[in-house]
Amino acid sequence: MLVPRLQAAALLLGPVVFAASPFFWIDGHYGVTGGMLIALSMVPWVYGLIGEYERLRERVPRLAGLWLLLLLIGMFGSIAFGLQGFFEGVFGVGGRAGLAQLEDYPPQSVFVLWLPGPAFPLSLLVFGMLVGWTRMSPWWVAVLICVAAIAFPLGRVLRLDWVAYVVDLLVIVPFTQLAWRAWHRTATS
Repeated sequence: MLVPRLQAAALLLGPVVFAASPFFWIDGHYGVTGGMLIALSMVPWVYGLIGEYERLRERVPRLAGLWLLLLLIGMFGSIAFGLQGFFEGVFGVGGRAGLAQLEDYPPQSVFVLWLPGPAFPLSLLVFGMLVGWTRMSPWWVAVLICVAAIAFPLGRVLRLDWVAYVVDLLVIVPFTQLAWRAWHRTATS
C-alpha cells in the first residue's frame, strides 16, 4: 500500500519540481538552482512513472518494456542537461559558452546530451499514446500528455520564461489527474 501511494505522489511531485526550475533561470539559462531542480525532479517523476509502467506491462508487456527503456534514457538526458546548467552556474560559464565548449567533445556530448536529451519528451509522447490506446486514463489525459510532450522542448529550447511556464503547466495538468487516479486506486485495492 505504501509503495503505490508514494508512486502516486511522485507522479505529481516530479512535474511540479521540474516546473519550478524556470523561476530560477538566469537570462534563459538554468543556473545552479534551476539545473538542480531539473536533475532532482527526474527521480520522483520516473519513480511515479514506473508505477504506471507496472499497469502498462499487464496490458502491453513488450511495448511497456521498450517504453521503460526510452524513459530511463530520457531520465539520464534530463539529469545531464540539469547538471550541465548547474555546473555552468557553479563555474560561472554564461551564455552559450558552456554549450560551445561541448564542440571539443563531439562523440561524448552526443551520448551524454544530444541523444538522450530528446528521449524524455519522446517517452512522454509514447506514454501518452500508450495510456490512450490501452484506455488506462481518460482520453483527454492521454491527449494532454501527448500535446505536452510535443510542446515540452519548446519550453527549454526557446529559453523564454513564459513559454516554459505555459508548457510546464500543460505537463502538470494531466499528471495531476494521473496522480489523483493512482492515489485513489490504492485506496480501493
